[in-house]
Amino acid sequence: MKFQNLYLFGLILIVFTAPATSVAQSLEERARETLENNKAALVVVTVQSSLEAKTTGDPLPARAQQRRTLGVTIGDDGLIVVSNSAIDASVGLEGQQAQLGEDVVSIQSANSVFQSVEISYGDTTLLSGKVVRQDEGADVAFIMPDQSEAETLGKKFEFVDLSKFAATAQAADQVIGLSRASGVYGYMPIMTVGRITGIFKSDRTYFVTEAGTAQGIPIFTMDGNPVGVTVVRIIDGKPSGVLGTLSAGSIQIMANLAREAAE
Repeated sequence: MKFQNLYLFGLILIVFTAPATSVAQSLEERARETLENNKAALVVVTVQSSLEAKTTGDPLPARAQQRRTLGVTIGDDGLIVVSNSAIDASVGLEGQQAQLGEDVVSIQSANSVFQSVEISYGDTTLLSGKVVRQDEGADVAFIMPDQSEAETLGKKFEFVDLSKFAATAQAADQVIGLSRASGVYGYMPIMTVGRITGIFKSDRTYFVTEAGTAQGIPIFTMDGNPVGVTVVRIIDGKPSGVLGTLSAGSIQIMANLAREAAE
């Protein structure tokens, strides 16, 4: 009888534990599928600019800047969204002190004059682009690739459709963050699987996630719908250094304004 009981107990364990393994494999498959479906929308953006600043004394000498960051294509016109503070060195400089010769001055205003934008699509395609709109408070900037260059190269833009945003995403839901590795790994597409750990609602909605590990990366639910794009939280005009995932719905509204500005 004891052996029979042990045998039955073993069957019960098999019945109860097998589904858990099946679910885990399903989540992994969904993550891989989400990466495969969206990796072509992940871009690397390199921006050249000149940083200009007015102070309580003489203006600071203009300083050349080069910044490289991740972005996401969000339309068939090629429109790209990035974290604004990742490309604009002037963010948060107002009110800061600077050395000007032997004097210490306060920066009254600062501005980045964008000179060139290069977009790499991970398929050997390089296009120039233009910053068409910035929202410093939301830490979002939009870049439009050169349409004539795209037409010449026959470039078809793969994109993340923000209109299919995850309206019902909740804390504790599993999510997938898509990114590109560093140049050491050839900027290959990569993923991070985590959970939404909190949702912050003010004038905009931000998701705090374990998968939002860098600026300018898209976050998806396990069914492949976009939650949003990671940005830096701007507090009183200054970067907090803390990441949040700005909701896809908010970005879509701003993207429409960016397209109007680009026309």
